[in-house]
Amino acid sequence: MKEENKIRFSVIITAYNIEKYIEKSIQSVKDQTFKNYEIIVIDDCSNDKTVEKIEKFQDIKVIKHKENRCLGGARNSGVKKASGQYIIFLDGDDYLNNPKVLEKLDKLIENQTPDVIYMGFELTGKKSGFVIPTPENCTKAYRIAGDRYANAWSKCWKREFLEKNKLEFPENRYYEDVIFIYKAISKVKTYLIADFPTHTYYSGRPNSITTNVSFKNIHDNLYNIEELMNFATKKRTEELDIKIAKEIQRCKERIEEMYELYKKN
Repeated sequence: MKEENKIRFSVIITAYNIEKYIEKSIQSVKDQTFKNYEIIVIDDCSNDKTVEKIEKFQDIKVIKHKENRCLGGARNSGVKKASGQYIIFLDGDDYLNNPKVLEKLDKLIENQTPDVIYMGFELTGKKSGFVIPTPENCTKAYRIAGDRYANAWSKCWKREFLEKNKLEFPENRYYEDVIFIYKAISKVKTYLIADFPTHTYYSGRPNSITTNVSFKNIHDNLYNIEELMNFATKKRTEELDIKIAKEIQRCKERIEEMYELYKKN
């Protein structure tokens, strides 16, 4: 049941060298018509003007890492600091789609207590369009094996669900969502569908880890494959086999991309 004196949403914003984007991200939360939320911003050792931009805002919680822990570590810090009933992750180069997002999510949830709310989002940048959840693409099997956008930020998470199941992100690793999403979705028992865009996702941003490939990308891809295979030794499923095959294919593509870069030099 919704408790009037408790914070409804903790919006956790991660930031690393995104001085051009972070103000828009924070302001998109500040502009929400629904006000029962908290903003937690984690700076993961930025060396540009990101922190200076963050400090312009009042009434937000700011965590400054003393050492870089990558996106997973930043999110873990945010969750530990959060006190909201539900957690929304927002990458610092993305933003909430419109001022009614939190209001609509609150009305959707009402007095229910789902483990997760699957949310729609808009793509901008290199790609454009909308990705909207439906009953067909919100099954456990689809979310484990078929989801093209298996990320943490397109879901609104019940904080108690994350804490009860001790769900944390791998730290100092790229593609941290891969393992987190598999473990979390495997444990989800109840969910709701927010069939409207909540986030605007900036696709193909220059210098983002998804845009540029490196040996770390490949190494971390392999770590994820190894961890997924370890899960399979305990409980092998068709969905997990599909997931592993997809990660192997992505790893092959990244190796080929690195080789093409090598040939050009």
